[in-house]
Amino acid sequence: MSKFLFVVPPFFGHINPSLSIGRTLLENGHEVAWAGLTEIKPETIPAGGTFFILKESYQENKEEIQDIIKLQDRGANLPALEALKLGLQDTYIPFAKIMYAELSKLVDTYKPDVVINDCITFAGALVAHVKKIPLATITPVTPNTLHDPGTAPKVTQWVHDSIINLQKSVGISGDEELISSKEVNMFYTSQKFAGYKDGEYPSYMKFIGALTGRPDNTPFDWERLNKNNNPKIYISLGTVLVNIRKEFFTKMIEALKDKNVTVVAATDPAIIEQWPDNFIVQSYVPQLDLLKHIDVVIGHGGLNTVCDTYMNGIPMLIIPIAFDQSHTATLIEQYGCGIRLKYKRMRIKDIEYAVDELLYNEKYKKAAKEIQKSFLEAGGNKKAAELIENLANKN
Repeated sequence: MSKFLFVVPPFFGHINPSLSIGRTLLENGHEVAWAGLTEIKPETIPAGGTFFILKESYQENKEEIQDIIKLQDRGANLPALEALKLGLQDTYIPFAKIMYAELSKLVDTYKPDVVINDCITFAGALVAHVKKIPLATITPVTPNTLHDPGTAPKVTQWVHDSIINLQKSVGISGDEELISSKEVNMFYTSQKFAGYKDGEYPSYMKFIGALTGRPDNTPFDWERLNKNNNPKIYISLGTVLVNIRKEFFTKMIEALKDKNVTVVAATDPAIIEQWPDNFIVQSYVPQLDLLKHIDVVIGHGGLNTVCDTYMNGIPMLIIPIAFDQSHTATLIEQYGCGIRLKYKRMRIKDIEYAVDELLYNEKYKKAAKEIQKSFLEAGGNKKAAELIENLANKN
């Protein structure tokens, strides 16, 4: 059996996919650990797994880490290029510099056979390169988030130079970007949904579909959800973008309060003084189980929720706000498995119309079912674990 180490950022939306894969690896008899900057709830770690907190890195850089986490809310009000800067220069690269030294020591102690880095957690890839340990990458964002083919050449060069300068700062010379695996980079989507044809992408890109089996014992009022035999709508803005929630959910209330629907809103109930009777509101919900009961999902385009949605064949109202979400919204729009609205121009009547279309126009559900089929065929956890195990056996 082998030892595997996932290296993750302090964003639960990026940690989540690794938990699913890690659970499958544990069930296959391997030793699995995670390394990150901040604690996560112990109950979310799969049974038998270990979560290493980089305590020295956190204590020495506590204020900077908290500032970076809070900074993510700014993405809602930034144009695309500024959001890219916020991501790369103000978030991913600082995290890499903070994590690198202590992670390097942990790898020497833990001695993993394979390191699996989250795509924005560059430190994992760089330590693996220096230590000559096989590397796999899991990418829970759409392809080309950093290197969009449509981006201006000067921006592309700036991205490249930023990455190379980071690598030089930890003693890695050369002009090759080493922040992700060139052997196994697992994309949390399907080839069909990502819009790639055979032969259009490098062999290290592996489309694994949506992942399942994450530990989740979150309590939920299932009786209330199923009390009325009406359509069910789920609204989620993921785990960041806190500052816009009151405005966002106020519009959702206006659009949906008088409809014969039951709405589940995944947000802090305290942001709104009084919620309508047809809204069930709690900060965290058992998303994978909940989606089995849902007819339409409304979200910002975080790839975890998007893929969980289409894994269940549900059409989506997508309202991209920041970061890679516009890429995801474009894919949904192109395939016809949902409707896209612009966040800053979103009107109540637009929400009402979109929800009615998604509920009662069968073409959206048909397209969502086609994407569901492609996700199932991609293999999910089993395929991801197999790719990582093969990498360990190969080296």
